[in-house]
Amino acid sequence: MQPPLPSATPTWHNNTYATISPQRRELSAAGKTVIIIGAGTGIGRETAKAYGSAGAARLVLVGRNEYSLNETASSLPREISSLVCVADVTQDKRMQDVARSVGMWDIIVLCAAYVSDPSPMASANIDEWWLSFETNTKGTFVAIKTFLPTANPSKATILALTTGTTAMPAAMIPGLSAYMASKLAQTKIMEFLAAENPNVFAATVHPGMVETGIFTKSGAKAEMLPMDKVQLPAHFLVWMSSSEAAFLNGRSVWANWDVEELKAQANSIQSGIYMTSGINGWPYTNM
Repeated sequence: MQPPLPSATPTWHNNTYATISPQRRELSAAGKTVIIIGAGTGIGRETAKAYGSAGAARLVLVGRNEYSLNETASSLPREISSLVCVADVTQDKRMQDVARSVGMWDIIVLCAAYVSDPSPMASANIDEWWLSFETNTKGTFVAIKTFLPTANPSKATILALTTGTTAMPAAMIPGLSAYMASKLAQTKIMEFLAAENPNVFAATVHPGMVETGIFTKSGAKAEMLPMDKVQLPAHFLVWMSSSEAAFLNGRSVWANWDVEELKAQANSIQSGIYMTSGINGWPYTNM
């Protein structure tokens, strides 16, 4: 379909398609240990199922709600080994316990997120406002810090769900300062992760418009937006952890973008700062 929003590719997807199917041989996760943080519901649960379809050897399901995590585990193929770990991504000691119990891993997907109650900063509750930074920013750092020592030394992948709307002018999304600022900080953290660790592929992914708890709490209205199926980001994440997406290291991309059309732009994407965070207009052409 034609892109309803600014897009890096002429083709826009709102559902999964053959090229990102987790059953594609080229996207196989056979023999790999995959950790999904925030695996209890929504995109996290669907992502676990996608890696299960891709043949992952072991899925580690991390989240705060044991009941929800067990529901996710029961939805996986029987031949897939799964480990449920009840943990809050912001608690470094508990996350260290999880890292020790998992051992070496290949792929981490950070799906845990928090959106503070929408409010102008002048009237926002300070503690509630800061919770977005606790999960989205600190949680990303804690996961990186605790799991890096046990990453597969030959190649490891860390993907984080973000929101592509961080690129929008603040005047278009008033009341969401905590969520947008914390997610923009997360994007920069992931760029540093890629730059500092040659053996790690790191990127952030905007999952599209999926009707999750975060989506609803943000005040977004499904009837006013181009909505997407939850399988789209889940399957796109599997593709992002394959060798086909290597040129997107350190980048921030949208699950809606067509992967074949992205691959055609690989050289131009890698040659500059395209799809990275910064100040609009820099480097300034008049200088």
